[in-house]
Amino acid sequence: MKGLVLESHGQRVTVRLQAGDQGVVQATLRGKIRLQNLKSTNPVCCGDLVELCYEAKTGDWTVEGVAERRNHMIRKATNLSKQTHALAANLDRVWVVCSLFEPKFSGGFVDRIALTAAAFGIPCRVLLNKSDRWNDESRSIAEHWREVYAAAGIEVWFSSAWSGDGLKELANAMNEGTQLLTGYSGAGKSSLLNALFPGLGAATGAISESSRKGTHTTTTATLYETGTGAAIIDSPGIKEWGILDFEPYEIAYHFPEIREHAPACRYPNCSHTHEPHCAVQLAVQDQRIHHERFVSYLSILTNDDQYN
Repeated sequence: MKGLVLESHGQRVTVRLQAGDQGVVQATLRGKIRLQNLKSTNPVCCGDLVELCYEAKTGDWTVEGVAERRNHMIRKATNLSKQTHALAANLDRVWVVCSLFEPKFSGGFVDRIALTAAAFGIPCRVLLNKSDRWNDESRSIAEHWREVYAAAGIEVWFSSAWSGDGLKELANAMNEGTQLLTGYSGAGKSSLLNALFPGLGAATGAISESSRKGTHTTTTATLYETGTGAAIIDSPGIKEWGILDFEPYEIAYHFPEIREHAPACRYPNCSHTHEPHCAVQLAVQDQRIHHERFVSYLSILTNDDQYN
């Protein structure tokens, strides 16, 4: 019997059965599945399609196999770890949910997620939330970031769960396919989901007074089916995004504005860091490439965690 993974808790997963109307079950992974990918902290994740077996004598369900994924969002588990952690699989879009303040916006953080999405062929959008708290200066900053990412082919949307700003358009955009919401803790992902889909019951939290950062309210990625054939995956808030081991040319390729200018560099293997007659560096100087994005590129290239 086939099923869709709604939550993953290590060796146990929550699965909605796809045959008939048999509801949601808890299942255990077969040992062979756990051993298939020792480099991953979770061989099965939200959005996976799995093959299940039911043991009538014990009433237990087991996951016997996992269907091939068309894509996934995956990151390093920690900076020092060689293991990876999959957030979600079989995605149609990734939304990076941020706020301008509390927690403070970080272009470098966004760019690491956007790079990963691009590497796996998943469209990515940035969602600047909590727009109800902006004054004129804040909105000017938000518009600046919208301009920065427009040059990279990434849309930036504004929203507020409290004022309703952008919710109608957002609901329409999320009304098909499987979409992942990820970003900092405290950016308001769960509040947005509850505003977009009343009755969903996603857990919400507050900002920590000591750090002015978000508290972790979503403890594991959860797939919610919206009733329209669409699915939304709400992932736990994260403090940093561990980049996979991309080759330097791959990093440059997945920055579209760098990819556009790189062919004009004198050296075909130009890293765009120090070489003479570098078309990319010239484009940065001429403001044809936004400085913020180039700083992110250098930060990723040198494995420097000091985000811009």
